[in-house]
Amino acid sequence: MKQVNLSWLLACVFLVGCCTLECVGPVDRNIKPYLHYWVKDGVTAEQRREDSASCGGSRADTAPNSVNDRAERKQMLPGETIWETRKRISIAWENCMKDKGYRYVP
Repeated sequence: MKQVNLSWLLACVFLVGCCTLECVGPVDRNIKPYLHYWVKDGVTAEQRREDSASCGGSRADTAPNSVNDRAERKQMLPGETIWETRKRISIAWENCMKDKGYRYVP
């Protein structure tokens, strides 16, 4: 009898867990690369990558406002942590993209 109760308990926990994931909120199964959320009328994907690079980011669609660790450390200001540097670089990249006419559309 205990084996049957344990089986039912495990089945209920599994079902509740599966339902909870979808109940928390809809799951977006069509995720776009981060750079694709930055839009500007009449701009091609290649031009967007070039603009990202000219703003100090990389050409990668997935993480355009990140550069390698060595480059970030070179941009650190005295007394600044790496996390503060990354935040400053990210904000500067976003502001540059906005200055070029892009807007972030989630």
